[in-house]
Parts: sequence; structure tokens; C-alpha cells
Amino acid sequence: MTTPGDRSGSTLGPYRLVRRIGRGGMGEVYEAVDTVKDRTVALKLLPPHLADDDEFRTRFLRESQTAARLNDPHVIPIHDYGEIDGQLYLDMRIVDGEDLRALIGRGPLPAERAVDIVAQIAGALDSAHQAGLTHRDVKPENILLDARGFAYLVDFGLVLSAGQTALTSTGSAIGSFNYMAPERFGTGAPVGPASDTYSLACVLFECLTGAKPFGTDSMEQIIAGHLHRPLPTTGTAFDAAIARGTAKNPADRYPTTGEFAAAARATLAGSAPPMPQTPGPLLGATQVAPAGTYPPPQPPAPAPSSPQRSATTPLLAGVAVIAVLALAGVLVWMFLSGNDPDSAAQPTDAAAAEPTDTTLTVTATASPPQTSTDRQTRPAGDLGLPVPISDPPCDGSTVAVVYNAVTPGAYAQEVGAALARYPGASYLRTDQSCRSLKQAENGNPIYAVYYPGATPAETCSIKARVGGDTYARRLDDRTPVGTEVC
Repeated sequence: MTTPGDRSGSTLGPYRLVRRIGRGGMGEVYEAVDTVKDRTVALKLLPPHLADDDEFRTRFLRESQTAARLNDPHVIPIHDYGEIDGQLYLDMRIVDGEDLRALIGRGPLPAERAVDIVAQIAGALDSAHQAGLTHRDVKPENILLDARGFAYLVDFGLVLSAGQTALTSTGSAIGSFNYMAPERFGTGAPVGPASDTYSLACVLFECLTGAKPFGTDSMEQIIAGHLHRPLPTTGTAFDAAIARGTAKNPADRYPTTGEFAAAARATLAGSAPPMPQTPGPLLGATQVAPAGTYPPPQPPAPAPSSPQRSATTPLLAGVAVIAVLALAGVLVWMFLSGNDPDSAAQPTDAAAAEPTDTTLTVTATASPPQTSTDRQTRPAGDLGLPVPISDPPCDGSTVAVVYNAVTPGAYAQEVGAALARYPGASYLRTDQSCRSLKQAENGNPIYAVYYPGATPAETCSIKARVGGDTYARRLDDRTPVGTEVC
């Protein structure tokens, strides 16, 4: 029996679709029979609307060709790829086994099994990186295991080629929030092989603990964790390797994914891992919770009053602002509970939580006095807040703008309050950013507080969830100012 949208029993060109074996945010996978070559394959069908995007189609076909040439045993072989009747597809070897998500779903893995799987996938990633490809979506669902325990990495048709940053209007943030490196959220650091290392280190964390790195309570909590907090500890000897593998600065991670795997193997063997070429994050710098646990929420802070706003409402309109955090404090932990952003893309995940009432928790500590050196090292336009100003690339990616500050002399107060109201958000100054954003209001700069979206659809989902005057914009230098994404 098929479910709505299930194409089992239909045909696509030479393929007869037997049964649907998986689905997610980037399409569906069917067991299919290639009637020309008389073989059973795994056929991935991308969402139909992606074929209408010329840039995405061009990138998909080009990078599928590159991925099909990869010859690593742990890269799932791509037999064919292309477009049939407006449907983009990937024809891959079918694996008789299960994905890593199913295995983790039965409980944390023994360290030996976890390290073995991660090392196999690290080999696949090193091969891809040497070919100039970055995977960008390393997660348990994309790691397949056969009956022998042999691991394959899949979805190489949705990767990013080195130097190909222009063709990213639709797929610029392909990936799952639970495993995405900080630079994937527009910090300004380059996206590359180190981004895959970060994701693989998150996978090792989940293999050992059975828990996703920053929980599943809300998208905001997950993004804030990747941007500003170290991973919780696992309580094992692997914490040092995971901490370096998930360093916020890509330059502080292992030089290659293989070196991360080597450090994990050395830890497993009881020997010291290789001396880092660059220092990793200090494990004791921030207090973190034991494996699988997270700091409990504190009682909600009283709702502060709203500061005065300019009488003029600019195009970059925000929602009502709350008062600034305690003047002597900086934000060190926030929770905003909601639904799991992966649940829409992973409908079979029984652990996905239902939406809950929103609760904001703030803990403050004394802030050290600001020195002249601190002020001199800030990026241009930075307001000196705990969250630094961001400079997202103008590459066609999309953002949901939740607030804008337009009052000279009150920028820091307004932006600081908005960042407290929207955990995990970032801010930018529009006249230092993309020309698709309104550059000024009455001659004064505009500071926009925003969430990045993984795709335009995800950005629109954020807009709907936040509500109010939130709006979606594309970041580039071509789109006319004021053009809505949704």
C-alpha cells in the first residue's frame, strides 16, 4: 500500500520504482529497477521544484559528474545522474543494510564500533576533499552500513565544488542544523573540508552518547550552540578529539578529516593523539553538561519594557523590542523551546518533539571592563555585544530578519535586547552587507537581527514561526531592495 506522494509502482524513463525506502528534505529514495541495464538500484529523486532553478540544476549536474568519478570504496558508487521529464535524479548502488541513524536509535555504540565507522567515512571525505569537493551534509542518515559493518557515505551529488560559490541560490545551506559547522551560518569563515570535519566530529559525539550535540528542543537552541558553545562532554577520553574537531574557528580544527579519525583511533588504542598543529578550544573554558544532558532551564526572566523606537517604520521592519539585559551581565545560556528542525526532513524519527510553549531562559555573569584594545580589534560596525557582528556572504542565501534597529545612539541597546529575545540570532549592518538589503533609513545605518535559513523554504518556515513583522530576504547584489522570498 502506498502513501500520498509515494511513486512506488510508477516509472521514470528506464526506471521502474519498486518501493520508497527513504525521504528527507532533499528528496526521496526508491528501490528501483533499471530496465535497460537489468539491475536494482537506489534512485534518489530530488524535489521537483529544484529542476526549475537553472543555477541549482547546473551545479547539480556538474558536481554529480565530479562525484561519480570518486573511486573511494566508502563512497557509494553513482551509476548515473541527470534529468528526466523535469525530474533530477541520482542512480546509486543499493546497499542491503541500514543507515547509522537506525543503529544509533537502538542506543549508544561501543567506542570501537563508533571509531571504526567514523574512520571509514573520514577516508571517503578525504578522497572527496582531494578532488575539490565538500560534502556539506555529513550526518547519520547519509551513512549506510551493510551486514559486514562496511560504511558508505551517500548524497555526493549535493556537494559543493571548491571555488564554486556563485551557484548557491537554492542549495547554499544544504545540510542538517544538528551537524552544521558555525561557518555554515554565515560567520564569514570559509566553508570547506574543515566544515565536514566538524560534522563528522558531531557524528562521533552522537555515536558515543546517543544524543544530538545540542539537543532537539528548538532550531534556535541548536544554532546558538553551534555558534557560541562547545559541545557537551561525552565523559570519555574522546572529548579532546571531539573538542578540536568542533572548534568554532575552522583553522583550529584538524588539518584533514583523516587526522581527526587518526586522533580518535589513537584515543581508542590508549595512546596520546598526535600533537595539534594549532591549539584546540580549552575544555575548561566553559562549563558544559555531561553526555546526553543539558543545563536545566532557569525560571523565566520578567518581561522587560520596550525601548522607544523611531516614529518612522523602515522597509526592514522588526518586531517589538524588549529592554536590554542587565547592564552588568552578558548572556551565557539561552533556551527557546520549540519543535525539532530535523523533524520535517526526517518524518520517521520517533524522537521528534511536538511544539511546546516558548520559554526564554537567561543567565548572566559579570562582564569584564572593556579595554581600548578590545575596541580596536572589533570588526567595523561591531557594537561590542557578546555576539559579534556578522558578515554573511552575498551568495544568494536567504535570511529571516526578525528585528532592525534604526535609532542612532541606541543601536547597542536595541540590538542587544533583540539578540536576547531571539536566541541564536546574528546581526549585521546593512550598509556593510549585500545590496539586496535597504542600506539606510533617513541617512542613518540600519542594524538587522536575523536567522539564516538552510534553504528558502526553511527561511520561510522561520518567518512563519517567529511571526510578527519578520520577513525573508535573499543576500546578493542583484535582487532589488524589498523583494520578498516568501
